[in-house]
Amino acid sequence: MTKALDIKPHDRILISRSDRLGDLILALPFVETMKVRYPECRIEVMASLYASPILENNDRIDHIFRVQNDQLIMDKPYKKDLFRRLTQRQYRAVIALYPDRRVCQLFHRAKIPARVGTAGRFHSVFFNYHLFHSRKSNLKHEYEYNLDFLQFFREGETITKPRVYLRQKEIDFATRILQKAGIEDSFVILHPGSRGSAERWPADRFIQLYQILTQSGLKVVISGSEPERAMIDGICAKLRIPVKKITGETDLRTLAAVLSLATVVVANSTGPLHVAAAVDTKVVGLYPGKAVMSPKRWGPLGDNHHVIQPSRVECRCPPKQCRCMETITVEQVADQVVSLFHSVKASKMLR
Repeated sequence: MTKALDIKPHDRILISRSDRLGDLILALPFVETMKVRYPECRIEVMASLYASPILENNDRIDHIFRVQNDQLIMDKPYKKDLFRRLTQRQYRAVIALYPDRRVCQLFHRAKIPARVGTAGRFHSVFFNYHLFHSRKSNLKHEYEYNLDFLQFFREGETITKPRVYLRQKEIDFATRILQKAGIEDSFVILHPGSRGSAERWPADRFIQLYQILTQSGLKVVISGSEPERAMIDGICAKLRIPVKKITGETDLRTLAAVLSLATVVVANSTGPLHVAAAVDTKVVGLYPGKAVMSPKRWGPLGDNHHVIQPSRVECRCPPKQCRCMETITVEQVADQVVSLFHSVKASKMLR
């Protein structure tokens, strides 16, 4: 067994996960476990500027260290400022759940005493405590790979489900946005967009799904970012299917609040799917047939979520050119959504 690091009361511990939204959500069990095991320490999280708002209002996070990843590439003044900030905070330990080479080099330069990261990479030289595991085999869930880092710390309670903590004013604002779109009762959210981390179900299928679900009597609304609004409008015009939508009307915190109010959320394997699960909304997740993107590694956490994959066991399509996702039919997804919707409604009535 690995000997626990010597952590003193009131030490600062930095947890670095500065990549995508979904990855950050799946790091939350590790983050909260560290606070539960070290309540006397300051637990701080380094996250990308885009994803970092999802950490707000969490009592187990003492500080959010926000970084702009795009500026780390060429902006020397920004890197210098980031180094200064790291040095000033005088961390006792840093855990690089996501080992970005440029950031890990700064951890080394800042002389953080305990630098914990994975072995086997070129920039593993910046760490002085190495975790020997490989995620390439995709043998377990991403959150479990993150929990592997606990071997360097004291034993105790382990958190296994991520949570996003909303403010009442955020829920009230989300309610007004939905009311403006004509949505007040139980409803389904379709989120067609993706930031490109996984193969996705074609967006026009989401619009066809909208039509089938509304014809079956469900209330449905489409969410998405401002850049995705034009794409959705174009597909709706082409298919001549009018939809209720809130695309471009929510920031990340408001989107989380909207997702929390839904009965069911349908999305690709993307950040908002994990946000929905983290606010206790049931999801229907659409996943490609590739081991590296499988629900075993990246599935929604929690009970009674539904996952749909192409029938083909292992997709061999080139990246970003997957045709296997097209084999998932609209009717197949609609059946899962309707079934889950009525199951959630029934369970709420029994409470």
